[in-house]
Amino acid sequence: MSPMLDDRPIEDVTIDSMIRDRADLIPESTALIYGPDDHHVTYGKLDDAANRIANGLCDLGVERGSNVSLMAAHPLQTLFGMFGINKAGGVYSPINFEYTGKTLSYQLNDTDPDVFILEDRYLDRVAAVRDDLETDPELVVMDTDAERPKTPLETTPFDELREASAGDPDVDVSWDDTASIVYTSGTTGMPKGVVLPHRWIFANYIAPKRALLNDDDVVHTSLPLYHIGGVYADVVAGLQAGGTVALWDRFSPQAFWDRVDEYEATAATLISVMMPWLVNARESDSDRENTLSKVHMQPLPEEYEAIAERFGFDVVTVAFAQTETGSPIVGVVRTNDLGGTPEAFRRGLGPKAVAERARELNLPVVDSVDEERYMGRVREDIVEAAVLDERGRELESGEVGELCIRPNRPGILLDRYHAKPVRTLEAAENLWFHTGDAAYRDEDGNFYYVDRLGDVIRRRGENISSMQIQDAVSSHEGVDAAAAFPIPAPEGGEDHIGLAVEPRQDADVSRAAIEDHLDGRLPEFMRPDETYVVDVIPTTETNKMRKFELREELLE
Repeated sequence: MSPMLDDRPIEDVTIDSMIRDRADLIPESTALIYGPDDHHVTYGKLDDAANRIANGLCDLGVERGSNVSLMAAHPLQTLFGMFGINKAGGVYSPINFEYTGKTLSYQLNDTDPDVFILEDRYLDRVAAVRDDLETDPELVVMDTDAERPKTPLETTPFDELREASAGDPDVDVSWDDTASIVYTSGTTGMPKGVVLPHRWIFANYIAPKRALLNDDDVVHTSLPLYHIGGVYADVVAGLQAGGTVALWDRFSPQAFWDRVDEYEATAATLISVMMPWLVNARESDSDRENTLSKVHMQPLPEEYEAIAERFGFDVVTVAFAQTETGSPIVGVVRTNDLGGTPEAFRRGLGPKAVAERARELNLPVVDSVDEERYMGRVREDIVEAAVLDERGRELESGEVGELCIRPNRPGILLDRYHAKPVRTLEAAENLWFHTGDAAYRDEDGNFYYVDRLGDVIRRRGENISSMQIQDAVSSHEGVDAAAAFPIPAPEGGEDHIGLAVEPRQDADVSRAAIEDHLDGRLPEFMRPDETYVVDVIPTTETNKMRKFELREELLE
């Protein structure tokens, strides 16, 4: 990798400067590939498109700090829009393209954007909530192959923006300017817009992943770009490294390895539901014959070594990551001793170089993980981390409490919750950001995830993770989803375990079948006390299970 790609201090990098620098240094290198159309975009073309869109937005009145909402399913068009917004000095505020009705009107009203860029297929949704909107943004419409609905809304074609000047916009963007407002929600209350500065992206969130990539790497992603994992950890990290990012509309367990092979992808993020889908596929003697060598697993599954050995991963990375906190705790697990990527298929940085890069960032590099839910160690160069009790006192190693984070320089964590000063103050009690997650650390400074605070089950002197129960239940072939949660025990001040099971379509799943399935998979103290089958497990707008509803239904 050319050292010139990193000539700018990491703390000063912004989205617009990163794209401009890459276009100056490697204009003919491929930045993005949209897989379904095999459409390749060079860094020079990406910078040109972003500049044109930015200048077009400036002509519409977008200024430094203007909020611009974007709702699009097409990942390449989404990125053109995002880079254009940031180049204009605007704030990228993505909207889940599945939103409709009150979920859509709530986020638009909360963000109050100056401009709303959306695909034409969503115009009818905006028209349907027009009477509920307290904001009146300029509507900029992207054309798709879908038939455009007829609405009375006044719109500006997105293509008109792309006819503006290709010169750099006359906007000075700083590291402490807001890059994006990304919405996140818990299981209660309305979603909160997390205000993220540019420094949060580069010096915090993507720094560990970017360090393990170079300009020979290809990042594969099918994650939605309205969340930080897809847009920043995958796309921006890959581009900052000078590599290539292969974009796909959605994850496909059937096509995953064909897609990896097509563009010789070297890095990918596998979130919880993806891993069992890949593992459940029929094994083949050629499973290791692929270029995918650096994989981030979120969360780290108990069987990570078996997965890495089967598919030939050199390195597995783990982390504690939130929209608010970025990735303050990170771990790097070398798995190449299990077989690793065959030399004929290896691209980008190899395992030795990855380990050296990780140590330069003071990231722990380990050969194995003994305890479940390992997250790594604190990145002490940017934050402090502690496990606190309900009174804000730091707990000893091995004791479970709330994981709290404190930055040691400006711009590292979220700036605030947008338009929610009270929620911002609550989250920053005693000058710590309270993550809402239960965790513990060991004597060596390694951190381990337990659960969301509201999901921790206390039983027989043990803190039980609902995720562990859910993982065991979801491995049943007839189960589509499972939700475990604490319910009051008749006595003793501890919890019983409630379990809701959503069967796969046309599957016949009973309580007895679940109990039989859990034999040998869970210790007795982790077995559910009450199990019931539901048609659908309700979720929040950001696809988190609404366990409080299930709990109330069961208690009734």
